[in-house]
Amino acid sequence: MSELPISPRSAARIRHDGRYGGRIGKRDAPLPAAPDAMRPVLAEAWWTQAATEARVAHSFAFITRALREAGADDALVKLADRAVDDEHRHAALCEGLSAAYAGAAPRPYVDVAPYRPEHPDAPRALRPVLHVVGQCCFNETFAGAYLACASEGATEALARYALRELLADEIDHARIGWAFLQTRSKAERAALSKRLVALALSNLREWFRLDLPAHERFAAYGIPHRERVREALFECLRGVLIPGFAAAGLDTRALERFARTGRPDA
Repeated sequence: MSELPISPRSAARIRHDGRYGGRIGKRDAPLPAAPDAMRPVLAEAWWTQAATEARVAHSFAFITRALREAGADDALVKLADRAVDDEHRHAALCEGLSAAYAGAAPRPYVDVAPYRPEHPDAPRALRPVLHVVGQCCFNETFAGAYLACASEGATEALARYALRELLADEIDHARIGWAFLQTRSKAERAALSKRLVALALSNLREWFRLDLPAHERFAAYGIPHRERVREALFECLRGVLIPGFAAAGLDTRALERFARTGRPDA
């Protein structure tokens, strides 16, 4: 068991007053146990994931501001601010996994511009609400589904360690959105109801861009089959997101049709 190696740049992005006091995880990581022939692919996959996690850190910095603009409770604003550090830790963790599989010094991940829907046709006052719901309710709940899917097939100790660390935080990040949604007015919920399909599409397009293998060889090391991920995301839409929005008082009929048919105009 050991602390994963990370680059000085990644270490500098983690707050020492964050969730684990500057550490990248709650516990030390086990040593990698992958065959030599698979390690370069695993190293590249986790290195790419590091960049994705860092992009979400920028998204949560924006979400923190959106929550303030929407008049959210201070406790939710603080949780979103902590999520910025969580995502930088996630990026460092994935970078460390990449280095461990490569058996080399950590390679700093590439910074990727954050993806942020602008919602230009929405009333200005609704835009921060759409950003919070899109990032927290949709994206972070989908992230939980993806990580749970990856965990199903993961048998190697290092991969299971990483997925467990990531999943624990993503559940918290999704809760920010669901708690925020409970505080919105009837008028805002009606306006959100009309945009649920668009928010689902926007999120799913990003998830479907993941470069995942079309075979099962890497599932044991936390890299799931692309078709299984697609199934897991739609299972999440039907079994978690739609019931969640319905419980919050939103009209989910259009979203239900989309989940059934896969067509936004059905």
